[in-house]
Amino acid sequence: MLRSATTALALTLLATLAPASAQASSAPVPMEDFRGLPPAAKTEISPAAKQLRDELLGRRWRNPRLVTLNWTGVSSFIVTIGGHVLLFDAWEILGLHADYLPIGREELAGLEPEAILIGHGHFDHAADAGYVAGRSGAAVFASVEQCSEAKEDAAAEGNAERFRCVITGSQTTPAFGARRRARLFRDLPKITVLKGVHSAPGPPSEQNPFDPFLPVFEPAPYLEHLNTDPAETLRFLGYLGDPEGGTRMYHLRLGRFTLLLGDSAGPIHERKRVRRSLGRLPGCVDVMANAILGFDQPVTGLAAPRRYVRRARPKVFLPTHGDAWAPVISAGQAAYRTELSSQLARLPRPPRVDYLLDPDDYMVGRSYRVGARRWRAPVPGSSCAR
Repeated sequence: MLRSATTALALTLLATLAPASAQASSAPVPMEDFRGLPPAAKTEISPAAKQLRDELLGRRWRNPRLVTLNWTGVSSFIVTIGGHVLLFDAWEILGLHADYLPIGREELAGLEPEAILIGHGHFDHAADAGYVAGRSGAAVFASVEQCSEAKEDAAAEGNAERFRCVITGSQTTPAFGARRRARLFRDLPKITVLKGVHSAPGPPSEQNPFDPFLPVFEPAPYLEHLNTDPAETLRFLGYLGDPEGGTRMYHLRLGRFTLLLGDSAGPIHERKRVRRSLGRLPGCVDVMANAILGFDQPVTGLAAPRRYVRRARPKVFLPTHGDAWAPVISAGQAAYRTELSSQLARLPRPPRVDYLLDPDDYMVGRSYRVGARRWRAPVPGSSCAR
């Protein structure tokens, strides 16, 4: 397994090397005041981290004209963009599972990511953000609540002084649908952070018709990867109360290419400003990754994910959060494929769907060349085409 070949290297790195990117702890910085992380050419990482990046990501991470995505479960990705390496969300799947992912949080930290972007703070998205940031020196983009939780986790590992946080707001601020710009890297365009909506159960209505979808639960992933380690079970139980802290989507740009990352598909039929903001992101959306599983699924099925795609109008869509990470709740991505295809077929111009199927697509990189012709023409009906 890939994990068995890399864990020793990652653990050696973490135990013996202070991350080159780590800086002294300082007070959390408001996102608007953050000056950005160093250009790729001036980013210092250890030789061991370079070796681990080459091993896990291939040498494509070094290419400044490529954007790559490596799925690490639920809605988490290792992202490379313009020669930088960052994480979107950070959680090693555990609980009933053991080694369902080919890598763990040790490898995530060993990559020495420069930043971690938190979509929201529930354990299945952000439980390992503090661990990874404390050991790697990554700057965590998170809300006040998420930052506090992550810093406590870093402190528990003895790494509070290395922890850095860039504040994106709070559970209640800014308002739903607010779009705010921030400098993530000094050599790349500013990113846009959109205040989104977490999924929630609700009654059917005229705007939200009753259309339930309940995928058939497949127990095999849990039985074949059964966790028998009490320490990991206790660690998992300690995460369960982590607060949401607000939900955010991140829109990144490199040249003509744009990427939208989200980890929840909440009821935007109730939030006009969120719908409007999704359709007015600068440069629109070429590739979008977002959750398809939500608490409203037993009532309205996969209507919410369809609405997000309809508003953002991506050229390529990567569905997430349907993999087998929680018994009964999550049936595995393959169980959603037919229903999602049916939902997206209702759209006048559906995107190409790149189905991520667990566990086969974990750490199987997707690569996008920013100068490719496919990104030049705007999607008809998008704000870029008007």
